Amino acid sequence: MYVKSILLISVTAVLTACGGGSGGGGGDSGKSNAVADSRAEASAQPSQQASASNREPGCALTTYQQEMLAQLNKVRAAGRSCGGQRFDPAPALRYSCSIQPAARAHSIDMASNNFFSHTGSDGLRVSHRVDSTGYEWSVVGENIAAGFDTVGEVMGGWLDSAGHCRNIMDPRFEVVAVSRIDTSSADYENYWTQVFATPR
Repeated sequence: MYVKSILLISVTAVLTACGGGSGGGGGDSGKSNAVADSRAEASAQPSQQASASNREPGCALTTYQQEMLAQLNKVRAAGRSCGGQRFDPAPALRYSCSIQPAARAHSIDMASNNFFSHTGSDGLRVSHRVDSTGYEWSVVGENIAAGFDTVGEVMGGWLDSAGHCRNIMDPRFEVVAVSRIDTSSADYENYWTQVFATPR
């Protein structure tokens, strides 16, 4: 029996809320799946298959990254209600290899240190991880998940949760990167990190 745990963290300039809930689903491994979002942070500064126009020049994507970008843009193009909040269609996201290291570092950290949180083992959050890439951002956000085998499954988990769905539909975001890390030495078999941003 799969149990999907949901941890929602709302971040603007400071941590403002934390809550949780759970639901059930089918499966046979006894492992649970988890999803969590970090709501958009605004800096103090003013604020389909992936085609070449949907990614930075010279940015090569894996198959799952291409699939994730296509699913994200399909959902954004259609518009959606997220926890009772209606979002009109939003512009397509571009894939950013510039912020990819922030997503990859956090997935590796969670898998290597066997934890599931937006706060890294070093005590830092998504805004710090994106800062470390040198990317100058005005708004940044993050969704994380663990234990989902496919892009479709993890997207379904995120879209079923109001906070994650709002990150996906947020029209302020212009770019995205995602990293999945597989492991055999942690509570979950894989860890996903999805990072959203808009340049300053």
